[in-house]
Amino acid sequence: MDEERKNAEKDRRFLADLMLMRLGRWLRLLGQDVARPEGLSDADLLDQARRECRTIITRDKRLFLAAPGAGASCLLIRSSKISKQLQEMAEAGVPLHLDPRRCTVCNGPLEKMEMPGTKRWQCCACKKLYWEGGHWHKMESMLQAIRSQREEDALRSDIKR
Repeated sequence: MDEERKNAEKDRRFLADLMLMRLGRWLRLLGQDVARPEGLSDADLLDQARRECRTIITRDKRLFLAAPGAGASCLLIRSSKISKQLQEMAEAGVPLHLDPRRCTVCNGPLEKMEMPGTKRWQCCACKKLYWEGGHWHKMESMLQAIRSQREEDALRSDIKR
């Protein structure tokens, strides 16, 4: 993958529909800019995606099919399981490494706090606190399992060729 494409994928901004709010929170912990929908209708989502130059992530096939005609970018997520959804996002170019730059609640930027002993961050907008604790290690384990599965799948695919 060339450097220009890597930078474009790194800077991609998303808009999670209501069905994928949990995935949106996970993506924010992976450093992704993921907005919440301003309205409820497909037209509202398409308009917001165009205005904010965001890629919609959805499980709604009709919304996915309507997006190109409305001038919006869209990713269709097929799975209802969070681990499989994250794998689908990885296939779309999202790195599966914890990189806390966005608040899981409001998508505001996080600021690293200087505190001895543990890494901590605070949302500049809503002041929510984040830290590396037991939950952090569980999330990292889950992401590692997904990365390992992707590597195994790639090896099997290469062997079949």
